[in-house]
Amino acid sequence: MKCKVSKQCGGCTYLNMPEKQQAQIKQEQVEQLAAQYHIKARIGDVHMAAHPLHYRNKVIVGFAKQKGTIVSGLYAKHSHRVVPYDQCVLQPEIVNEIIAAITKMVQSMKIELYNEKTGTGVLRHVMIRWAHATGEIMVVFVTGSSMFPSRKNMVRALTKQFPQIKTILQEVNGRNTSVVMEREPMVLYGNGTITDLLCGLKLRFSATAFYQIHSEQCEALYDMARKMADLHPRDTLLDTYCGIGSIGLTLASSCGHVVGVEQNARALKDAAYNAQSNGIENIEFVPMDATAFMKEAAKYQQHFNVIVLDPPRAGTTRDFIQAAVSLKPRRIVYISCNPETLMRDLKRFKKSGYETRKIELYDLFPYSEHVEGICVLEKKYYNQAASRKKAEARKSFEAKKIKERKQRRRSK
Repeated sequence: MKCKVSKQCGGCTYLNMPEKQQAQIKQEQVEQLAAQYHIKARIGDVHMAAHPLHYRNKVIVGFAKQKGTIVSGLYAKHSHRVVPYDQCVLQPEIVNEIIAAITKMVQSMKIELYNEKTGTGVLRHVMIRWAHATGEIMVVFVTGSSMFPSRKNMVRALTKQFPQIKTILQEVNGRNTSVVMEREPMVLYGNGTITDLLCGLKLRFSATAFYQIHSEQCEALYDMARKMADLHPRDTLLDTYCGIGSIGLTLASSCGHVVGVEQNARALKDAAYNAQSNGIENIEFVPMDATAFMKEAAKYQQHFNVIVLDPPRAGTTRDFIQAAVSLKPRRIVYISCNPETLMRDLKRFKKSGYETRKIELYDLFPYSEHVEGICVLEKKYYNQAASRKKAEARKSFEAKKIKERKQRRRSK
């Protein structure tokens, strides 16, 4: 595959690399980090994506003016320099088409671009979210102020040309920051959400809600989470950093009760809606910081058999880890998009009495250097008990074989 700007934008570092080589590099990267942090866990092979192209369900582009013409594209690595492109092989075709159409409209409607140095102008970014199963699309315009000339014309033109667009929003961000979205955007068209199908569930999500970037690989990842959780019918599950409830809702059918904890009020609104629309009644959502919730749960002796966490790239905190282990769960399932913070946190968990024996890897970001990890942590005595059980079984098996050999000799 060829891309004229791949080296400049840095979004597909491994574009011209064979799949096996990508997998090997990603696995070795995690193995080296495990050794560095003294994590004695086996690193599994990378589960590669069946569809490594056109997978990104969330795209954010910036805008610039080059020789009098408006261009759009991704930022060059570690900079705010826009690298323009016509087609990106990692983005869905429809997303590429919408970006191209918006870029032309910005030019023809003479919409002023935002200037970070002076703090003047209008358009900063455009974010597009795509639901892979339903085809629904969300467009978010990020502007430097609430003033957005021609926005009615823009909305009318886009929805006429692309019926897949179900909602359009505007986020106002006039701060000097690299954070694209800081507040809840205002709705210009539709209801502010789109709906996708994931693991057999209908999931609605809004502009600021977290949703895994590769939907098909996410289903494989959550299937592994189910296996690792090893839930029993009467178990209680705590889904921290729950967002729109995707993990907890996926696992709800395997246990007795689920509690999802999340600070983002809009995400929790989506989570409650998702539970209701899928007819899932054994789940509740709490608008609270996960660490504070676990401390309170421990105070009132509330027990959870399994805890799941899927934190941002920064990983979790020492306080979170201490609060989690204080609940004495049977298992803790950790999903991570950053191998380095995963290893750091696993080291901290180990000091608190919980450790893992294997880390599974999933390629949620094909053709980039990123890789997703998932593992299950158990209290040390669980691991020791399992080892003793295996040793006893092996001893019993060997004794049985010796007895059979002696009987055969006697029969001769």
